[in-house]
Amino acid sequence: MLSITRYSVKNECLTAWIKFIWHFEAGDANIHYKLLPTDCIDIILNQSGNIFYEVGSHRISAAPFHINGLRSRHSYIRQTGNIRIFGISFYPFGLYPFINKPLASIHDKVVNLHELSWTLAQNLECAISKGTTNKSIIENIENALCLELRVTEECINKARLIHDYLDSDKDTTIQSFCAKHSIHPKTFTRNVLQYTGYTPKILRSIKIFQKAGNEVVKKEQLSDIAYDNDFADQAHFTREFRKFSGMPPRAFQQEGTTLKENAQYTYR
Repeated sequence: MLSITRYSVKNECLTAWIKFIWHFEAGDANIHYKLLPTDCIDIILNQSGNIFYEVGSHRISAAPFHINGLRSRHSYIRQTGNIRIFGISFYPFGLYPFINKPLASIHDKVVNLHELSWTLAQNLECAISKGTTNKSIIENIENALCLELRVTEECINKARLIHDYLDSDKDTTIQSFCAKHSIHPKTFTRNVLQYTGYTPKILRSIKIFQKAGNEVVKKEQLSDIAYDNDFADQAHFTREFRKFSGMPPRAFQQEGTTLKENAQYTYR
């Protein structure tokens, strides 16, 4: 069982963009777990051995500092030996103001952070090297992130619209949402692609799956999950779940190989 600590973000200028910062260490470990689709974008700061991702038939060796982008399909992570990792989990629109580059190129991909933003990578590397305790390293990471944050009023407005769309009622269409906020649907779709790498429709589907997937991991009743998450029926739920996880929900519950099922979380 992995022991992962999640730290709430203390700096107020970061809370609109970052969900939490996390850390875990393990000695002589042998990790090989399934990663489910998620609407988080993670920066991984690996201080130990190599991390490998398996996506379909492809095996990817990740750079020590890398981004695991928004995922619309499952993958696997493998790491052995002594492990020490810090991670930063961003909201789906949260990474953009730190790099100010369109994110369409990183979804479903593992990207070297130095190639995407050399200054952010250097600042984070310095943050970790200067810390003497986990607490001081987390503080240094927040300070390093603040140095790279470039927020304009336009950026805030676009991010707020994406947030509001993802939190809107399931019956809210893109057209009705855009009409309410006086924005053209094509403009909104273009903004969402720029900030997250996905279309609004796919981004919402990932969020719905993530909630349903968490409930499946907890071994809740499948019929209740389908109903609570507004799937048309059990068959619709099964089709969507298979699309994102690679198998139907009942088989998934029996497999028990996801990272969530094999991790214990501490919150600070």
